[in-house]
Amino acid sequence: MTRIIASIAGVVVALAIAIQGLAVPGRSGWWERDIPPPTSSSAAPVPTAPAEPIPTPPNCNKAFFTSILPPEASLENVTAVLEGGSHGEGKANIPYPTNPTDLPALCAVTISVISSPSSSYRFGLFLPTEWSGRFLAVGNGGFAGGINWLDMATGTHYGMATVSSDLGHNGSATDTSWALKQPEKKADWGWRALHGTVVLGKKLTAAYYGGGDITYSYYSGCSTGGRQGLREIQEFPDSFDGVLVGAPAWWTSHLNNYITQLGLYNLPNTTDYYIPTPLLQVVADEVVHQCDLADGVEDGIISRPDLCTFNPSLLLCPSNYTAPINGTASCLTQPQIDTLEKVYSSHYHEATGELIYPGLTLGSEAQWFTIIGNTNGTPSPFGVGYQRNFLFDNATWNYTASYSDSVVDLAERIDPGRATADKYDISAFKSRGGKVILYHGLADGLVPTKGSQLYYNRTIRSFGGSMENLRNTTEFFKLFLIPGLQHCWASPAGVDAPWNIGGAFQAGVMGSGLWSVPGFEGSEEHDALVALRKWVEEGREVEQLVATSWKAGLNAASGVKRQRKVCARYLLTGHIASPGCLRARVLPGKNARAALNALPSRQLQPRQHARYLTTETNTATTATTPPPAAAPFRKQLKEQAKALKKSGHKKKKSSDNQTVPGWELTVGIEIHAQLNTAHKLFSPATVVTSLSNSTPPNTHVAPFDLALPGSQPLFQSATLIPAVRAALALNCAVQPVSRFDRKHYFHWDQPAGYQITQFYEPFARDGYITLYQRDGIAAEDGDEIKVGIKQVQMEQDTAKTTAQPGEIQVQWLDFNRVGVPLIEIITLPEIHHPATAAALVRKVQMVLGSVDACVSGLEEGGLRADVNVSVRRTGEGGLGQRTEIKNLSSFKAVEDAIIAERDRQIKLLEDGGEVKGETRGWSLGSTETRRLRGKEGEVDYRYMPDPDLGPVVIGEELVQRLRETMGVLPDQEADQLMERYNLSAKDALALMLLDGGARIQYFYNVLDSFEERLAADGQAIPEGGEHATLAANWCLHELGKLTDSASSSSSSSSDPDLLQGLAMTPLGESPLVPSSSLAAILHHLHSRTITAKVAKDLLWAVYRGEIPQDGITSYIDTHSLWFKELPEEEYAKLADEIIQGEEKVLGEFLRWKQGKMKAYPQGKLMYLVGKMMRGGPEGRVEAAGAERVLRRRIEGVYLPELEKGE
Repeated sequence: MTRIIASIAGVVVALAIAIQGLAVPGRSGWWERDIPPPTSSSAAPVPTAPAEPIPTPPNCNKAFFTSILPPEASLENVTAVLEGGSHGEGKANIPYPTNPTDLPALCAVTISVISSPSSSYRFGLFLPTEWSGRFLAVGNGGFAGGINWLDMATGTHYGMATVSSDLGHNGSATDTSWALKQPEKKADWGWRALHGTVVLGKKLTAAYYGGGDITYSYYSGCSTGGRQGLREIQEFPDSFDGVLVGAPAWWTSHLNNYITQLGLYNLPNTTDYYIPTPLLQVVADEVVHQCDLADGVEDGIISRPDLCTFNPSLLLCPSNYTAPINGTASCLTQPQIDTLEKVYSSHYHEATGELIYPGLTLGSEAQWFTIIGNTNGTPSPFGVGYQRNFLFDNATWNYTASYSDSVVDLAERIDPGRATADKYDISAFKSRGGKVILYHGLADGLVPTKGSQLYYNRTIRSFGGSMENLRNTTEFFKLFLIPGLQHCWASPAGVDAPWNIGGAFQAGVMGSGLWSVPGFEGSEEHDALVALRKWVEEGREVEQLVATSWKAGLNAASGVKRQRKVCARYLLTGHIASPGCLRARVLPGKNARAALNALPSRQLQPRQHARYLTTETNTATTATTPPPAAAPFRKQLKEQAKALKKSGHKKKKSSDNQTVPGWELTVGIEIHAQLNTAHKLFSPATVVTSLSNSTPPNTHVAPFDLALPGSQPLFQSATLIPAVRAALALNCAVQPVSRFDRKHYFHWDQPAGYQITQFYEPFARDGYITLYQRDGIAAEDGDEIKVGIKQVQMEQDTAKTTAQPGEIQVQWLDFNRVGVPLIEIITLPEIHHPATAAALVRKVQMVLGSVDACVSGLEEGGLRADVNVSVRRTGEGGLGQRTEIKNLSSFKAVEDAIIAERDRQIKLLEDGGEVKGETRGWSLGSTETRRLRGKEGEVDYRYMPDPDLGPVVIGEELVQRLRETMGVLPDQEADQLMERYNLSAKDALALMLLDGGARIQYFYNVLDSFEERLAADGQAIPEGGEHATLAANWCLHELGKLTDSASSSSSSSSDPDLLQGLAMTPLGESPLVPSSSLAAILHHLHSRTITAKVAKDLLWAVYRGEIPQDGITSYIDTHSLWFKELPEEEYAKLADEIIQGEEKVLGEFLRWKQGKMKAYPQGKLMYLVGKMMRGGPEGRVEAAGAERVLRRRIEGVYLPELEKGE
């Protein structure tokens, strides 16, 4: 992924240090005996004094290049470099500060190209005096910009005209800040700069050498450079004849997100599962010990990790082990081993089961610190930087709170910069004779080696997958897996594997004056670029390469230390008695297998008592057949509401039921919210969110969740993060110390017989929430009301119970929900009106969603509300006897249940009865609550401190950090929507509430894409925010019309997707109406290139799946929908036609002009506008133009005539 040289700071320096100390030679193998010893030429070339000055070539001047450059390009520099000279930009070139030296005589040119109104890129071109007729492009590394002059040197020594692009910026491999809200710069980095450089570079080369043809074109790049090469031949198969691709970071949309997932496995560095960097060497040593002999030879190099069954339990610390105070531990704890196993495992999408990225390879551990979290606990910039500055365009995006597999879905849809190179059918490149050599180090800990194997295998499948198609692939595409090679170059400390094959960066990292493989320059056996050239030009198929290492690490002058042959994939070495590459894939022979069996035995160290078994299983553990997947909870509520409406049930106005004369209502609320966490509260089992309806029951369960004997609670400290965020958002004081208690009761949904909660010492107290009129509070509460929050506590959820139909009562239990972390928010009894109670629950849901504390809301089942209701006569002291109404499932249910219970209590008291403390239930559409059970008191629950759990200590530093990074709260967001975008309070709140809070994110996505399109067209962002108002109206009202229409026609619809609304994701994307599609429609509408009617028709076509995500403009073209506005005189003629016969309407305008009406008859005017649009030519009448002309005709022509008539 990144080019790392000693002069680059940060992680690069650390890697360079890691590869300096190479171990003593291992035991020799056939590959060391089979190759002749190196000659004295293996020493580094010593620069000699320049030869006699060579006259400057006639075309190496500014006048020549200026005369042939296209308008978008300009000349920055042209320099004639003498033989033995140097050229580059030095330290000004951030990622590549080292200039190549000892160059052949050449002309060095620097060109700048404008790629869009908001972006440009530069490229360098070396034109050797002795040109071979060949052309070479070299790639970049990581997110780096800058011209890679150092790698260009090798091509010039082979007589190739060589180019490199800076990809549109000048920054380090880990710097992504340049990409923030810069779509055009992302495109330059993703593909455009390289392609443009190749096209223009070839033209300049041909012109420079007198118009001669370029005979062959090649490419060499590693990491991002590897991705660049693959993408170029996928999209532009004519660009190159051969490509040398190393460790390609090709699956950008997956890889960069997978790196963040790896960081989440290991971070933060304060956890017990965190593996610090020094421990990685302990792991690496154990892997070598267990896996070295898998290839049949003990040489300290892992050559066949696929044949090794690694047992990480051998690293487990014994129960009596004490780590050194100031040293590195020599073993791992069980949580650390769990982390290790996750990193080795491939990661699959939790919802779809599709592969996100294959896991890291055995033997790559030395480089892991770069991607699983540095020693200081910071995540990899290759992952988080991509998400913040490429994907979300939000520099403060919080990966710990917001990352999930759905981020990968978004990246696949958006593919910022179109960087992903995931087209496997490269038959067009093959058909023109193109050749590919792809190599990847088996010790690569930055870009997983299995990614290259995946791409290679999928390419084979693209040809059909049979043995014949395997041959069709291997005849033009070779994969070399190089044992011991780390990312692009060098081998891990202590391994000392031969690694240099003449790939990208490999000569430059060893010295500025070196090229090819030092000591073996021009050898097709040793230099993969030469081998590629021979394959392309002479048909000499590449079956093996020789890798080389040196005695003093990166010092070529120290002499060659080891060499070995590396065979192409599916041409693997047999057992040790058969040197060379075989033509069939074989397993190690009997000697190798015997060597594996003869490994020195290691006594299994005492293992700690198992705290849990597995966090997930593949099948349900219930004895009965699992129930069919239930419809989403929100859909169930809607179906119930429809049934009530059909039966004639009528709603009462909320404002009619807020008070009862002579009585005062008091309400307190308990809100249970599911926290946004990956794991359960006291076990490592993963959480199934309430939004997921397809997960089989009882598949996310650990032994403690089932209260199995011997299992113990293990507090998952990461669950504190969303909990503390929620408390801070609710203005609570976070307690430095809190404790867990057991709340005892016996019910089938609680297998332990008690719930773990925080009754006595909760983690947060004394908060409040302020409600305003716009939040929907009762008019009697005035402009605002502040409701106190007594405490917020953490607790476990219970199992999900599903009642089965039939005469015998049967309940099915799903223990996926047991132990899921909840917070319980308990308000003070300070609410006195039902509407205000519902507004509070709604506001709390918005607050929790805005800080990512909860995954879903009330109607999705992720939040539940219990209300405590009491009444007293007006003027009485104290509070009346309260009852509790459990598990209310919608905001309307909260209000209606309170009204029903209030009225029941008042009637009971007025009839002389007594209100009893009890728990009651309420159903949608009911007018009365129903008794469930008597209300338990504190003594009944037998609260006691949990003896298995210690206190929870929350540091002030954590609290302060979470407070600083909390983001925008709903009140601030509503103010911004109203003030900046001129939305009404109703529309602002609707955007924030719809789709569980995802609609507002969808609005921002639309707005961002809308503004990007305006900027790309050179249009200024409207200062008044009318474009945002337009976007908001469409996100609310026009999208609402889609779902309303689909719902009303559900009985006749054959498309089930349309019956699921917009299927909005938490990240604010809809697969049915992508935000980019709506933005494209609005951009055309705002630019007046289509009419409003056409825009609405386009939206419907997108919703029905008739237009692909990026197909709006082509659809308009194909169907001739562009707006061709009528001339002014035709507008006037059409206006006159539709006004005929509308004397009554004109009379309204006359009365307004005579002062008989205060308000302008805008409604009548819009009636005429609609009539005019319907009567005019299709797609040629715009509402604004029609309104303008109608108003002018009515007030300037018709009203004066009417006045004369009077």
